[in-house]
Amino acid sequence: MKLSLLKINLIALIAIMASGIVAAKSNVREANDVNVCYENLSKAYLSLDANKMVDVYVSGGHYISAGSRSDIVKGKSDLAKLYQSYFKRLKKHNSSLDLQFRVSDRLVDTNSISDIGYYVVTIIPPKESGQPAKQHAGKFMITFKAQKDGQWGIWSEANSKVKLKSYINAKRQGDLHYDPYFPISHYQDK
Repeated sequence: MKLSLLKINLIALIAIMASGIVAAKSNVREANDVNVCYENLSKAYLSLDANKMVDVYVSGGHYISAGSRSDIVKGKSDLAKLYQSYFKRLKKHNSSLDLQFRVSDRLVDTNSISDIGYYVVTIIPPKESGQPAKQHAGKFMITFKAQKDGQWGIWSEANSKVKLKSYINAKRQGDLHYDPYFPISHYQDK
């Protein structure tokens, strides 16, 4: 009797450990899928394409700007207006953008992933303007939500300004998204 009870407990322990390993592998895959969202955001900035930007958000996604004059932006329609307006100003001056992220912490839950980190935006005027590129950095918190199709999208994003050195000094954290830093001189030589 004691032997069979021991076997049952051992089998139960193995089952619990196996489910933990499967869950851990699943969380790693999901976290890597979220890292792709950062790449898509950077590509949208580079292309100045508001539709690509909005595609990274879930339906009903939220954006909370660092600016004090802006309300919370909610939904793909309002997000599209926000990014179209921003990108239109840059296109008007024939400027381009570059965007990098460094994720410093991540909380993984069943249907959501929350990231905290830093970003840097570089505004690159056309070479013929003779104006230098400009950079500004910020800190962010983004919550990604699992969608019905299995993809991840931004449910909420909030940011605020920070000194550029905060981005530069941010250290790589495991396999979290981590872009390089390119100083302004990198953009001036193009």
